[in-house]
Amino acid sequence: MKIPKPVKLIIKTPIQLLEGLKIKTRIYIKRDDLNGLLISGNKARKMEYLIADALKKRRDTIITCGPVQSNHCRTAVVFAKYFGFHCHLFLRGEPGKRYQGNLLIDKLLDAKITYITPSQYKYRDEIMAEYAIKIKKLDFKSYVIPEGGSNEIGALGYLDCMKEMAGFIKKNRVDAIYCAVGSGGTYAGLLLGKKLLKINVALKGVIIADTVEYFKDKILSICERAIDKFNMHIRINRRDVDLIDGFVGKGYGIPYREELKTIKDIAKLGIILEPVYTGKTFYGMLKNLRNKRYKKVIFIHTGGIFSIFAFNKDLTKVIS
Repeated sequence: MKIPKPVKLIIKTPIQLLEGLKIKTRIYIKRDDLNGLLISGNKARKMEYLIADALKKRRDTIITCGPVQSNHCRTAVVFAKYFGFHCHLFLRGEPGKRYQGNLLIDKLLDAKITYITPSQYKYRDEIMAEYAIKIKKLDFKSYVIPEGGSNEIGALGYLDCMKEMAGFIKKNRVDAIYCAVGSGGTYAGLLLGKKLLKINVALKGVIIADTVEYFKDKILSICERAIDKFNMHIRINRRDVDLIDGFVGKGYGIPYREELKTIKDIAKLGIILEPVYTGKTFYGMLKNLRNKRYKKVIFIHTGGIFSIFAFNKDLTKVIS
């Protein structure tokens, strides 16, 4: 099967030099936080392919899942609204007294929301599959998207991102790329692009949840399914997946002092990070660079600007 054509809703994003940071390594930022407004962030690249697949299959309802402040769910709701789909979200957590951040946008755009507990969330795929069967009896044709849009179709969005960066990487002799790993699809797409385009660059993934072993398995699985489905003449093995641990903190979406201080410091240079993905990843990158001789690296800014407002109390402590 040939790689499908995505719907086009996002814009090509720039690569900018981060100036003012007093370290030897030159850090460039791939500004995927600037690929749109309501769809800003890395999830939009995945959604362009997933929505194209849903349209091709003549579905009318998008079903997906994530934490309450999920960037992916917010992006899914926006794409669903734009392309005329119903959208149902299964969100991990309890409904708050006030809507804020991504959840506020979900509600404003009239997404149907079911809150599930952390223990139920372990069975999120089964819950979404059962719901799809339930609404089929009501003549709804559903398209289920996994957490983060991270499957062999969604990963194609970051194969595209690597294509966008390829010329810059070669021309500027970039040594490494750093990205967040929260569901595996972004890293998997970048790795597929690296192999297909034969780009000699280290690809470093900073995990912001779960474990290295969990994500190595998941990323390999996504890559293997993509290689098989789209007839890619490449091989990827476990050694190709280079992940960095030690920056999760107490868990997903739980910020810590060093991370918050990093967000504060980088904001002074004109770049807004957030506590779930980019804050932990940037802090992890800076610590990792101390042990590397990289002269030039690219940091993939995966967005998340709306979720930052849900962490106003944590951030107020470090900026006051």
